[in-house]
Amino acid sequence: MFKNLGNIANLVKSIGQLPDRMSRLKQQMESKRICGRACEGDHQVRVEVSGLGLVHEVDISSTLLAPEHKSLVQKLTLDAINHAVTQAKALHVEAIREATHGVELPGLEKILEEMAK
Repeated sequence: MFKNLGNIANLVKSIGQLPDRMSRLKQQMESKRICGRACEGDHQVRVEVSGLGLVHEVDISSTLLAPEHKSLVQKLTLDAINHAVTQAKALHVEAIREATHGVELPGLEKILEEMAK
């Protein structure tokens, strides 16, 4: 009957550490920068986002700044943003896995898999 008390105590201790771990994780993700790129020929759009997915910078190659390239600029910008955000999600999920290492929470892995989509 008392065999599992040690496991329960460890779980409670680990869960108690989660708020600090998650706070540090948020700070780390805010400071990370992920770059997404989309190219077509010599035309390029580059987008930089934080680990939380907030866009910080958009760089459009000068070859795209002519009016006839408007639809291409829109497409490449969208593709670059999606590329960067997808990478940011993957980084965030991996950081959460590290922060919750050793804490067995039912359903956590399924939630993280959904976050990465």
